Amino acid sequence: MGFELIEHTADEGLHVWAPTLEGVFAEAAVGLIRVMGTAEGPPVSQEVTVESSDLDSLFVDWLSEVLFLFEARGVVPQRARVRIDRDANTLHATIDGVSAEVFSQEGPGVKAVTYHGLELAETDATVYLDV
Repeated sequence: MGFELIEHTADEGLHVWAPTLEGVFAEAAVGLIRVMGTAEGPPVSQEVTVESSDLDSLFVDWLSEVLFLFEARGVVPQRARVRIDRDANTLHATIDGVSAEVFSQEGPGVKAVTYHGLELAETDATVYLDV
């Protein structure tokens, strides 16, 4: 499991991989915030449920929710436990991480998760972030 940044002229690309689709979603949540930097603070846990019209939308909506939790509540994921109901295009997750009381901005700020160039497969995904 892991992630890497992809150079792009206007956005920041994120490529993630894991043994399962749920792992891909989990790794993307951690990678999304790591694009911007790292944090120190007390441990936090956040329950999340996301429902979408299809699997690609579920991926983008999930990452958008993670970005919202970071911006609005200071939740910095270090690990996520994800369950996906493919029949209902629903995701249930627990995000474990830290509160961003001390956030070290090391990269660009992410404004939004985009559908541009989105590639989602069973064991990896590529997504571009508007920075």
